[in-house]
Amino acid sequence: MKKEDNEDILNNELNNPSKEEILENSDNTSDKEPIDEKAILIEENAKLNDLLLRSKAELDNFQKRVLKQIQQAQLYSTEKLSSELLVIMDSLEAAEKLSKDPNLKVESLIEGNNLLLKTTKEVFAKLEIEEINPINEDFNPDYHQAMATKDCKDSENTILEVMQKGYKLKSKLLRPALVIVSKKIQ
Repeated sequence: MKKEDNEDILNNELNNPSKEEILENSDNTSDKEPIDEKAILIEENAKLNDLLLRSKAELDNFQKRVLKQIQQAQLYSTEKLSSELLVIMDSLEAAEKLSKDPNLKVESLIEGNNLLLKTTKEVFAKLEIEEINPINEDFNPDYHQAMATKDCKDSENTILEVMQKGYKLKSKLLRPALVIVSKKIQ
């Protein structure tokens, strides 16, 4: 409900006397017509029903606005990701065209692959996707998934190998790193 509507209702309630005030005034002035209590209650009921309907309509409108804003936010986030992925798709299509060249050199293929990897890392940086490559770090089950253990003389629960890098978006884990963890020899 708008602020102005609330103020109008409050002023209306302040300016319109309550049933008790009307009855008190009617007792003091016996020469006036008797007040019909039923009519007063019906009028108050109508006002309250009107207020209820307006509040319900405002709540419905608020819910619709919030739903529309959520949909727009989802669309915006998908649009941002899609536009960044188009850069990678363009690079892959260019690589596909070059791969059909009969005079293709291995060096050119390696260089193209390196450029594609660099472009992908730049896209990840723009999207704030962070790589999890925890070699020689302590094992953290929140970000790492142990695939195996290896005996080690030095320390326990240290990541010796990364089988597959993990990724996180800001603080949200997208994929844990698959790792091999040290196990101290007894």
